[in-house]
Amino acid sequence: MMHSESGDLLPETTPLPGTLRAEWKRCGKPNCRCTSGALHGPYWYRRWREDGRQRRAYVRAGDLERVRDALAEWRRLHPPTWAERVILTELRRLTQQMEAC
Repeated sequence: MMHSESGDLLPETTPLPGTLRAEWKRCGKPNCRCTSGALHGPYWYRRWREDGRQRRAYVRAGDLERVRDALAEWRRLHPPTWAERVILTELRRLTQQMEAC
């Protein structure tokens, strides 16, 4: 458990990989409004890759903020590879400039 500024215990956020996506659905009932294009939703899903396959899990509206926080924590702990490459390229360039002086 973590402590807030006031000293209260805060629940820990378990980092989750993936992304959060809203989807709109057709229910399939012949007389429903969705047959004319007014789809149902949004329904929120978390998508991620596991063992080379894409996975999907429904996220209830009540859990939406908690899942968003968990996804943000994962991104904070696992920065994208391209961002690291940009930083390394800049570091290499600066090192070469320093050696040239």
